[in-house]
Amino acid sequence: MILPSRNDGSGASPIGLFMTNKTTNWIAGLLLAGVVAFAGCGKSDKNSAPSGAARIDLAKFSQAFPSPTTEQQGNLAKVNSGVRYRLYPDALAALDGLSNDPALTEPQKKAVADMIAGVQQAMTNAPAAPGQ
Repeated sequence: MILPSRNDGSGASPIGLFMTNKTTNWIAGLLLAGVVAFAGCGKSDKNSAPSGAARIDLAKFSQAFPSPTTEQQGNLAKVNSGVRYRLYPDALAALDGLSNDPALTEPQKKAVADMIAGVQQAMTNAPAAPGQ
């Protein structure tokens, strides 16, 4: 099929001219979409973890208690949930219970003291809770 040419002497058909403009619009649209899509990609200047949370290492703390007593298990569970859900007063209360346990070994006492310091640091760095 042969398309009639334009009378202005350019030799381009009206359909061919339309397709060129349409293609140009699609390419420009795709480039714009790509720029918008990748504009948010990149490293953030903010730290992803708060500085207080870096000092709280629950795995290392749990390793200090390889075979805890029943009372220690309860306090360890309260510490884990308190730190995980940022209920720091609950975690400190459980840590206080652990620190008063006479059966603790020296490495366990040190782990409890380090955890208390980490939780207290996290409490000072934590944002204020919204009012209920």
